Amino acid sequence: MILGNIEKHNGSGLVAFLDILGFSNEIMDNWNNQDDNPLDKLLRLKEGLPINTGSELVSFYKEDQNINVRKYSCRVQSISDSIVVSFGFNENLIYGDVILGIKIFFNTISAIWRNTLKAGFTIRGAADWGDIFWNDKEIIGPAFINTYRLEQNIAKSSRVIISSNLNQNLAKMFNQEKTFWNDELLKNLTKDTDGYLILNPHTLYYDEVEKDKTHLIHIIQKLRDNADGLNKEKYSSILANLNSENKKLKSEELGRY
Repeated sequence: MILGNIEKHNGSGLVAFLDILGFSNEIMDNWNNQDDNPLDKLLRLKEGLPINTGSELVSFYKEDQNINVRKYSCRVQSISDSIVVSFGFNENLIYGDVILGIKIFFNTISAIWRNTLKAGFTIRGAADWGDIFWNDKEIIGPAFINTYRLEQNIAKSSRVIISSNLNQNLAKMFNQEKTFWNDELLKNLTKDTDGYLILNPHTLYYDEVEKDKTHLIHIIQKLRDNADGLNKEKYSSILANLNSENKKLKSEELGRY
C-alpha cells in the first residue's frame, strides 16, 4: 500500500511551501553570467530533489501482490525557485499511518534543505495540515494558500514554521496515543525565540558528527556574510539554533497556538 504520494488527491493532507532564499535576486542579477549561471545551479539542485511519482511506486510493488507493503512517500514539485512538499491522507487511516506520514514529511523537508545548503543556498518556508487537491499538473487548496502566506508574511528568516492547524492536530494526536514514534517525531521540531514551532535545524546534519555540523554552520555564515543589509537577519534564527544545544520539543508544548 502506498500512502501519501497519491496520484490524484482531494482531501486532508500535509503541505509545505519552501522558497529558496536569494535565488530570485540572483536570477535577476546574473541570468546571463556564463561562469556562474543561476539557471544551471537551480537545475542541478532540482535534480537532487527526493521526487517520486505515484505511478513509479505502484509499478515497483506490483511484482508481489501477496505482501501488504506500506510505503510512505511525499509528493515533491518545484515551481521556479520554490518547492512544494505534500503528503495526502487516505480515508480511515490508522494512528501509525498518520504519525509515520508526518515523520516522512518532515524528513523530506530536511533532505531538501540539506541539498539546498550544499548548493550554496538556504530555504524559508511553512508547513500546514488542511484541505488540499492535486493531480499530475495542479495543486490547489486552503492548505497550499496558508503555507504560502505564512512563508511570505511570518517566516521572515531561514526557517520552516509550523502552522496553527498542524500544531493543533499534532497536539490532538499526542493526546490520543503514546508510541515510540511520538518521541522520534518531537526530535524534528523545536520552539523558536518568538514562540513559533519550527522544523529543528539540528536535523540538517548527521547526529554526533561535529564536523558535519561545523561545515553546515560555515555554509550559512558565508551566506549571511554575502547578503546585503537587513537580509543578513534572515540567517539569524538558523545560526542561533545551530549554535545552541539541540533541544527536542516537549509534547506539552504542542497546541499552544
